[in-house]
Amino acid sequence: MSDGSREDAEFALAVTRYEEALKQEEDAKAALFAAAAAAVRAGSSPEDLAAKAPFSAAYIRRQVRELGVEPRPRGPRAAKKK
Repeated sequence: MSDGSREDAEFALAVTRYEEALKQEEDAKAALFAAAAAAVRAGSSPEDLAAKAPFSAAYIRRQVRELGVEPRPRGPRAAKKK
Protein backbone atom coordinates (compact mmCIF):
# COMPACT_ATOMS: atom_id res chain seq x y z
CA MET A 1 0.00 0.00 0.00
CA SER A 2 1.47 3.35 -0.93
CA ASP A 3 1.59 6.28 1.47
CA GLY A 4 -1.09 8.11 -0.53
CA SER A 5 -3.49 5.22 -0.13
CA ARG A 6 -2.87 5.07 3.62
CA GLU A 7 -3.62 8.77 4.02
CA ASP A 8 -6.73 8.42 1.88
CA ALA A 9 -7.91 5.54 4.08
CA GLU A 10 -7.17 7.56 7.23
CA PHE A 11 -9.07 10.50 5.80
CA ALA A 12 -12.04 8.28 4.91
CA LEU A 13 -12.01 6.87 8.46
CA ALA A 14 -11.89 10.39 9.91
CA VAL A 15 -14.85 11.42 7.75
CA THR A 16 -16.81 8.38 8.92
CA ARG A 17 -16.02 9.13 12.57
CA TYR A 18 -17.04 12.76 12.09
CA GLU A 19 -20.34 11.81 10.46
CA GLU A 20 -21.04 9.31 13.27
CA ALA A 21 -20.30 12.00 15.87
CA LEU A 22 -22.74 14.39 14.15
CA LYS A 23 -25.41 11.68 14.11
CA GLN A 24 -24.84 11.00 17.82
CA GLU A 25 -25.08 14.71 18.54
CA GLU A 26 -28.37 14.96 16.64
CA ASP A 27 -29.74 11.91 18.48
CA ALA A 28 -28.66 13.33 21.85
CA LYS A 29 -30.24 16.70 21.06
CA ALA A 30 -33.51 15.02 20.02
CA ALA A 31 -33.51 13.01 23.27
CA LEU A 32 -32.79 16.15 25.28
CA PHE A 33 -35.74 18.02 23.80
CA ALA A 34 -38.04 15.01 24.15
CA ALA A 35 -37.12 14.97 27.84
CA ALA A 36 -37.64 18.74 28.01
CA ALA A 37 -41.10 18.35 26.48
CA ALA A 38 -41.97 15.71 29.08
CA ALA A 39 -40.68 17.96 31.87
CA VAL A 40 -42.72 20.92 30.63
CA ARG A 41 -45.83 18.74 30.41
CA ALA A 42 -45.15 17.70 34.02
CA GLY A 43 -45.06 21.32 35.15
CA SER A 44 -41.48 22.57 34.75
CA SER A 45 -41.00 25.84 32.94
CA PRO A 46 -38.55 26.40 30.09
CA GLU A 47 -36.81 28.87 32.40
CA ASP A 48 -36.29 26.12 35.01
CA LEU A 49 -34.85 23.83 32.34
CA ALA A 50 -32.63 26.53 30.83
CA ALA A 51 -30.91 26.95 34.19
CA LYS A 52 -29.68 23.35 33.83
CA ALA A 53 -29.10 23.22 30.06
CA PRO A 54 -26.84 24.80 27.45
CA PHE A 55 -29.87 26.36 25.73
CA SER A 56 -31.91 29.47 26.40
CA ALA A 57 -35.46 29.29 27.71
CA ALA A 58 -36.72 30.74 24.42
CA TYR A 59 -34.98 28.02 22.41
CA ILE A 60 -36.28 25.28 24.71
CA ARG A 61 -39.78 26.76 24.47
CA ARG A 62 -39.58 26.79 20.67
CA GLN A 63 -38.34 23.20 20.53
CA VAL A 64 -40.99 21.81 22.88
CA ARG A 65 -43.71 23.64 20.93
CA GLU A 66 -42.50 21.79 17.82
CA LEU A 67 -42.97 18.57 19.80
CA GLY A 68 -46.60 19.45 20.46
CA VAL A 69 -46.47 21.02 23.92
CA GLU A 70 -49.12 23.72 24.16
CA PRO A 71 -48.33 27.05 25.77
CA ARG A 72 -49.48 27.41 29.35
CA PRO A 73 -52.73 29.32 29.70
CA ARG A 74 -52.19 32.89 30.75
CA GLY A 75 -53.58 34.03 34.04
CA PRO A 76 -55.99 36.90 34.49
CA ARG A 77 -54.59 40.25 33.54
CA ALA A 78 -54.20 42.92 36.16
CA ALA A 79 -56.78 45.66 36.08
CA LYS A 80 -55.57 48.94 34.58
CA LYS A 81 -55.15 51.74 37.07
CA LYS A 82 -56.85 55.01 36.30
